[in-house]
Amino acid sequence: MARVRAVDRRLFLLIEIAARRLSREADARLRAEANVTASQSAVLFLLLRRGERRLGSIGEVLALGAPAVTGLINRMETAGLVIKRKDSSDKRGALVDLTEAGRRAAERADQVLRGFNAELDEKLGETDAAIVYDALTRLATDTDPTS
Repeated sequence: MARVRAVDRRLFLLIEIAARRLSREADARLRAEANVTASQSAVLFLLLRRGERRLGSIGEVLALGAPAVTGLINRMETAGLVIKRKDSSDKRGALVDLTEAGRRAAERADQVLRGFNAELDEKLGETDAAIVYDALTRLATDTDPTS
């Protein structure tokens, strides 16, 4: 049997399909058990671990554009998960922090995703899970993924 070349394996397509499926499953679990979306949980985790952040910093860490971050934060503020205030050092900027409800939601979401991650680890097995983790970490942190 001829060996399949990397270009024929369509890695991008497989990664994209897997990411969508996993994202939908995580989103469904998070909505059901923590009453937040996967995107909201990412913001909650960032604020829980690193504290108050500027909108631009949130977008940079989560690889989201300014309009997406603004919409996400506005919805989270309406839901009572975060509080947004003017940055006293830059009147054009805004700072975002967790509310107490946001902190509780982050803790619930963390439990949900820990369980989901444990299921993925079990499904892949320790060796394959480590390989996937390392490969995706390289892709997620590489500033030029085609290099």
